[in-house]
Amino acid sequence: MKCLCDLRCKYWKEIDMFGKEPELYYKRRPKKTSWIGRILSILFVAIYIGFLIYKIIRMLKKKDVTFYDRFTYVKEPSKVKITNENFYGGFSLEDPETYDAFIDEDIYIPKAYFKRAEKKGDIFNWEVIELELERCKLEKFGTIYQEKFKSKDLDNLYCIKNMDFFLEGHFSYDLYSFLYFEFFPCVNTSEKHNCKPIETIDYYLKNTFIQFEWQDVELNSKNYSHPINPRGVDIYTTVGKKLFKEIHAFFQVVQIETDLDFI
Repeated sequence: MKCLCDLRCKYWKEIDMFGKEPELYYKRRPKKTSWIGRILSILFVAIYIGFLIYKIIRMLKKKDVTFYDRFTYVKEPSKVKITNENFYGGFSLEDPETYDAFIDEDIYIPKAYFKRAEKKGDIFNWEVIELELERCKLEKFGTIYQEKFKSKDLDNLYCIKNMDFFLEGHFSYDLYSFLYFEFFPCVNTSEKHNCKPIETIDYYLKNTFIQFEWQDVELNSKNYSHPINPRGVDIYTTVGKKLFKEIHAFFQVVQIETDLDFI
């Protein structure tokens, strides 16, 4: 019993997080110093303090921004209100030789629709609204985009007159909506007789290009104050009278979160 008590007392006496270990001393000092060592130590401390001040200044000015990105699949369909500020742009056909955009309803006629589909049981119920088109106007572009588009040939681009609807969902959901564009060659009817000769229409529509000039943004996560930059995106492809072709452009919701990041 006494041995067990002595063992416990001995172990108890060994517990001391702040105890001092024995050292060897040289001329009453724990280490031998030199002038070279002192100079290098002072130089090291000065460099460390200078670097620390430099990093603090960059931190306060948000120069070294750390960012993370991720893609999230949400259970419920996303919904975005579409206006001129966040989504606006024009489209037209191009001259097959010069690639210049042109509007001439004696050659081709465009149509634009807003379509919304909602699945009820096994059947999709469709809502289709034809949208009015007009020549693009610079003042209708989003405020931050007007500088980007002022050099464009807007008078030869079609734009949707009233951008006021919701884009929502996706093909993988039971609910989705989208913009739909069609192009038709001019055809003379009893009411319309001014179509260009068929040779002229064939010249422009047999092998030509279609272009879309839209507002877009590019992410600049290194810029804390302005993480997005406005830009114009040019989507184009070839089309022809005997080739049915589709272009799919998706609107992506991007959420940007920032903090002061002092620590």
